[in-house]
Amino acid sequence: MSGAGDKVLQEERYKKIQEILKQNDSVKVTELVSVLNVSIDTVRRDLENMETKKLLKRVHGGAILPEERGDQNVFSYRESKNKEKKVELAQLVCEHVSEGQAIALNAGTTNLEIAKKLAERFERLTIISNGLRIIEQFANKPGFTVIVPGGVLDQQEYALYGKKCEEDIAGYNIDLAFISINAISVTKGLTDFRIHEIDIIKAIMSSARQTIVAADSSKFEKVSYLNVCPLDRVDMIMTDSTINEDVVRKYKNSGIKVVYPQN
Repeated sequence: MSGAGDKVLQEERYKKIQEILKQNDSVKVTELVSVLNVSIDTVRRDLENMETKKLLKRVHGGAILPEERGDQNVFSYRESKNKEKKVELAQLVCEHVSEGQAIALNAGTTNLEIAKKLAERFERLTIISNGLRIIEQFANKPGFTVIVPGGVLDQQEYALYGKKCEEDIAGYNIDLAFISINAISVTKGLTDFRIHEIDIIKAIMSSARQTIVAADSSKFEKVSYLNVCPLDRVDMIMTDSTINEDVVRKYKNSGIKVVYPQN
């Protein structure tokens, strides 16, 4: 009986872990210890078993949603997620950019859509990015100056990272930084699951005259497992038109500017 009971409890934990991942895209081991009221060893065993069953992907300190079935990697999965929202957001971003400015775009699927729109709308910009998919959008733009910092390649994220990358970014004066991020929360600020991207984001923000977070509405009031910075470090957040008005008011009441398309 005890063996059957343990199996039921385990399946209930699996279900709860999946629910959290579906809502937030990522989860910390420490968070699961608290939510499930079990030991850290139990959580780690659960995550190992769930990864074996392809229910999630373990990362340092926690877990994220699994890669799509087939050969597509995590980036490709996120690229197709909330595509229409990201395209609308990218169009809004372009309204805040002027010809001739120096623009920094960290690696990420939202900034990939922004890069596509910048290439369509402008003829003369300086672009600094550690995202290879972003950089290739400007291959046929002779009026653009495209700066690629050196670094180590993250093959899953198509991104460069490392101390050399951060130092290269710090050497430039950036007009506008658009930050692609995994999660935003009034209490926790900006958080992300991409361990190599955190210090790149910080380097970009330190070099930028203005920092704008570009995040579709699904990213709000979620927390990923790595802290980036509090929201008072950013100048505004841009999002899509489906953002909930109550969420906008919550951020406004906390002194955070949220800009979105309004009919």
